[in-house]
Amino acid sequence: MPGMENGEVAAIFSEMADLTHIVGGDEHRIRSFRRAARIIENLPEDLATGIRYGTFEKRAGIGPGTVRRVKQILREGTCDDLRELRRQLPPGLRDLLDVKGIGASTARRLWQHLKIRSIEELERALIRGDVAKLPRMGQKTAEKLMKALQDHKHRIGRIAYVDARRMGARVLAGMEGLPEIQRITLAGSLRRGKATIGDLDVLVASDDPGRVAARFVTLPEVEEVLVRGEGRCSVRLLNRQQCDLRVLPPENWGAGLHYFTGSQLHNIAVRSRGLRVAGLKISDKGIFVRDTEIRVHPGGTEEDIFAAAKLPFIEPELRENTGEIEAGEQGRLPRLLVAGDLKGDLHMHTVASDGKGTAEDMARAAIALGHAYIAITDHTKSLEVANGLDEGRLLAQVRHLREVEDRIGRLRIAAGTEVDILGDGSLDLDEQVLRGLDWVVASVHSHLDMNGEAMTTRLIAAMETGLVDCIGHPTARRLDRRGGAELDWERLFQAARRTGVAMEVNGNPYRMDLPDVACRRAKEMGVHLVVNTDAHAPGHLSRQEYGVITARRGWAEARDIANTKPFEHLAELRRERFRTRGLALGALPSPEPGVVEVVAHEPVADEHWPEEVDDLAAADAPDDDADLAGRLARAEVDDALRERLDDWLRNSGDGPLEDALRTLGENPMMVAFEILSKIS
Repeated sequence: MPGMENGEVAAIFSEMADLTHIVGGDEHRIRSFRRAARIIENLPEDLATGIRYGTFEKRAGIGPGTVRRVKQILREGTCDDLRELRRQLPPGLRDLLDVKGIGASTARRLWQHLKIRSIEELERALIRGDVAKLPRMGQKTAEKLMKALQDHKHRIGRIAYVDARRMGARVLAGMEGLPEIQRITLAGSLRRGKATIGDLDVLVASDDPGRVAARFVTLPEVEEVLVRGEGRCSVRLLNRQQCDLRVLPPENWGAGLHYFTGSQLHNIAVRSRGLRVAGLKISDKGIFVRDTEIRVHPGGTEEDIFAAAKLPFIEPELRENTGEIEAGEQGRLPRLLVAGDLKGDLHMHTVASDGKGTAEDMARAAIALGHAYIAITDHTKSLEVANGLDEGRLLAQVRHLREVEDRIGRLRIAAGTEVDILGDGSLDLDEQVLRGLDWVVASVHSHLDMNGEAMTTRLIAAMETGLVDCIGHPTARRLDRRGGAELDWERLFQAARRTGVAMEVNGNPYRMDLPDVACRRAKEMGVHLVVNTDAHAPGHLSRQEYGVITARRGWAEARDIANTKPFEHLAELRRERFRTRGLALGALPSPEPGVVEVVAHEPVADEHWPEEVDDLAAADAPDDDADLAGRLARAEVDDALRERLDDWLRNSGDGPLEDALRTLGENPMMVAFEILSKIS
């Protein structure tokens, strides 16, 4: 089995914390699970390495119980504690945690008060109005929850490409070594590189389908066998994803690979063309003469299938029946981008904001990949959760980057930033500071509930400042958490072309943003594209495939991507924008004299730092948790806070309230009683 990534192990500890909370388990145990998840998520090294060399168990906050669980998870993909917690709860209750806005506290409240055990029961309770009557819920929260539930139903059954690929790799590894298997691969939408994946498709070439199926249904990743037949099996995996096995005769490998890669519409178009131009019937079993049903070729390779339809080979990412057949007929298929075309990476973060590596760490990782340049683009001051830089810290960082560049000597290090686009489209840093940088990415991280037209206007306002080189992750989608803004692409791309601003294809595996369809439209409209990793650690720089595969699905070639060109080309685009807009390229203001110090903070993994409140009940509560301890100390308790205290005393599960009470005394329960007695 391929080694589990740190984030996957951390997710198991987070789930154990949530489930323990829901069943009313020990608070210390819940905190221990959450602490372990946080530590594992932010480890600088691979968890398996830390276990092997004994460094993990020496970390503060890690006890022998955590080490034991980690070892079992790395060995089996799960642990006894998680199995036991799942047995204690209805299976459908865990699905509630997949709905945006439902955390463990809300799930526990729904289960305790309304006996809700599934998504379907939650929807019925919302329609009846029962949820709005619960403590600390109300009509506003119920309405938000209904919207979140509808969004969830549109996404149900689909998981992020990166998570599907990880699970698929473990399934393939579990099948390795079986002598009856001649070839094995993942097919379907995963092979086509879609951002979210439904079912996993495992394709095997073998003359003994029975033995292959027997291995498949007994893999440790399998939770339930749904269908078992000759040559085909379907199972449900531990991540609740369906996985289908199809066993092909080896001679039909190419025909089957093409058929089960899809898409369905592409397959229909290829088969129709084969009938029309050659009188041949194409299927997953080979190539046949239409009238006689005589097989003329087994279809050993995909090239054989395309040749039967008189087409050149079409890359899997293009197979959506959106013009690839016509392009193949006319010899106009694109020469799709590959990772080796990229000369640099223009979006990454360091320990100065929310990254896990220094600027020098990132630079040396880039050199190892053969990059000619990078841009350091830490967050700005509005994004406090990511330790964003204000003007003074950014100016100090610019000096620091110049020193790092001089010391390394083999890499152009552009001084940049990922500046926040505020709600009105303005930028949250001083114009003079932004003007003096080498590269400016502008992104949205707040007010994400704007409608598409308002968000489009907001992005255009940022572009029209003339200070921005690139719009980062334009839809602000998170494949593991929320959909993106429904932008007006025509209006946005017209503005991008007019202002000379590039659109980013963000390679964070939970973003893959621009979406592929928008990427293709930007290319058609002559908008510059930039493929970046949005790396938050040195190791992330090598994960270019998520941005590259998205760009490939958008028909992007190397000539369409700005960072396949030398950095001087990018610098000239910036100078040209400043010239045409009458903006001076003046020098940066001088920072305060003294030693340049880049202060690191506790790293926050980009995949998981909270851009929004996760629990709708907490988000809808009227109390300001930032001053909660002060209000309690002053006994400023209104009806809402009194109800919150009562609810916590009955049910626990309110972490911010408990933390605030603990600042006022060693026994938070006694503190709560004393406060209530004073106001009664």
